[in-house]
Amino acid sequence: MERVQPDSPPALSRPGRVQVAGQLWLIEIALLTLLCGEYTGSAHPETPSGWFFLLGGRLSCAASLSLVPGLVCLGLAAILRAPRALALFSAMLWSLALFLVYVDTRIYGIFRYHFNGLVWNVLTTPGSDEAVHFSRREVVGALLALAALILVQYAALLVLWQRAIRRVLRALPTPRLARPALVWMLLLVPNMCLVAGVYAWADLTRDPQVMAFARVYPVYPRLTIQRFAQRFLGIEMRERPRIDLPASGILLDYPRAQLVFEPSAPRPNVLVVVIDSLRADMLDPGVMPRVSALARGGRSFRDHLSSGNATRFGLFGLLYGLHGSYWKAVRDEHRSPVLVDALLARGYELRVLTSASMDFPEFRSTAWVRVEDVVEDRLSSERPGGRDDGVALRFEQWLDEREAATPFFAFLLLDAPHQRYYFPEECALFRPFLDDVAYSTIGADAPEAVRTQLFNRYRNAVHYADQTTGRVLDALAAHGLVDETLVIVTGDHGEEFFESGVWGHTSNFTRAQAQVPLVIAGPGIPPGEEQRPTSHIDVSVTLVELLGADPAARPQWSLGENLLAPPVARARVVSGWDTLGVHTADVILEVPMAGYGGTGIEVYDERWQRRFDDAEILAREGKVLGTLALECGRFLR
Repeated sequence: MERVQPDSPPALSRPGRVQVAGQLWLIEIALLTLLCGEYTGSAHPETPSGWFFLLGGRLSCAASLSLVPGLVCLGLAAILRAPRALALFSAMLWSLALFLVYVDTRIYGIFRYHFNGLVWNVLTTPGSDEAVHFSRREVVGALLALAALILVQYAALLVLWQRAIRRVLRALPTPRLARPALVWMLLLVPNMCLVAGVYAWADLTRDPQVMAFARVYPVYPRLTIQRFAQRFLGIEMRERPRIDLPASGILLDYPRAQLVFEPSAPRPNVLVVVIDSLRADMLDPGVMPRVSALARGGRSFRDHLSSGNATRFGLFGLLYGLHGSYWKAVRDEHRSPVLVDALLARGYELRVLTSASMDFPEFRSTAWVRVEDVVEDRLSSERPGGRDDGVALRFEQWLDEREAATPFFAFLLLDAPHQRYYFPEECALFRPFLDDVAYSTIGADAPEAVRTQLFNRYRNAVHYADQTTGRVLDALAAHGLVDETLVIVTGDHGEEFFESGVWGHTSNFTRAQAQVPLVIAGPGIPPGEEQRPTSHIDVSVTLVELLGADPAARPQWSLGENLLAPPVARARVVSGWDTLGVHTADVILEVPMAGYGGTGIEVYDERWQRRFDDAEILAREGKVLGTLALECGRFLR
């Protein structure tokens, strides 16, 4: 032991200081565990696995949240010899950590998601307080509480220091429960591993009790073994047993009320054809003659944005009428879309046909969870180089097989225009084209000739998808169903060819990646062109209300509008993997939705060039951000 100064707490050796910092760390984990209980509120799991995950997950989350401040404080303890300096730095760091978690629990209580860039801007941007407001008294009270917490933490470390000194002077061993390494080894790490294992198994078996509670904890590390199970355990995702869906949402409040349908409302057949990666400018008679002809006899929406720049979010918004921020919650709880519920309630026969997989993205566990037996995916093509012939063939066969008296809803996803752009030789309308897509040779510096050939390959794939769509329409006509079938043709997202310097999709929210054609034809649809702004989240609204739902109930289940009466102006949301792109009148706001996405909203023009007058723009769009924050929490408990 080092020499003790009479006017200051005695010093400890480096191992002793590290042990004291570790003991304070254990106390902080206990406090964080209590705070994490605020996330679950009055939740009551219905299964043993749900109860274990709820309780064990709290401790696991607390341990995860404590890692960064805990390791920093251990490093400080190894360096700082003075107890008061160590106590001050540790108190400030731990108090800030606890304070931030407490603030996050309050934010979660309001918005039902954790602190992120959107929340930060709602709290700091002028104008957004029209939607969410915190008084000066609340802010001052929070800051005073933080100051008091620092004093308590400071005193706590000095008390632990004095107890350590007394044990050294009396040559007493440290109690086992006061040995941080032992507690981590015997309790915290095993609990984290066990909780992660329960989550992985729940993810494999689609246990909604566990999956729902996983998302309430911030920065919870999720472990999935689906691909491992498929590859090494021989488990087929499509052959998993049906899940026992709870009668109501666990953490989702979707829909907020059960819809009532007018029994006398019409029940037209509904055919939805979604063409993967279909840009808006492909709706041209030279590229898509069949869909262009359909548009001339129906209604074409000229300013239509997908709800995502990737398939999962584009289809999610189209089928659910919600922003992509709800994807994880819906996936975890396996909630069926109101559109499918409405179709089943109205006595429709459903069929889903696609050449792509419905396991990833996880549409079997979400959009089609109530009707998995009608999903036929990975349908093979009939022609070399083709992709979607099997979809058209199976649709023709299904029309022959089905009971004609029952109205149907058929959802077809054509995958040919997705990279690598598939088409049979007889559909090679545009030449020259690349024989294959070699990703290593295609970039921003690719020669103009390569870019042209790449675009021609894409257009050939779109032409093939149009031909396949025409075959589907011909099957309707052959069965005499044209006049009684509502036909919708659209894309799940767009495809960029270096308009903003990149190729493909998922990289930004420009119109090249987000704007898609939308054509609707059939009974009840006035022909013509719609120039007002519309979105994929409007599609399910329109269908459900055509089936007889009361438009006044729309806010209880959707964020969209009716396509037959869209507003003159609106902000539209396009979802990405961890950000939202909000299209306003003249700019695109990129809003981080995950905590690791940062706190800054970035502003871009239509060509995805940064706008550096963002302070002025964010102040102008404050109400849009506030409304978006509330929309993203409307259907969460």
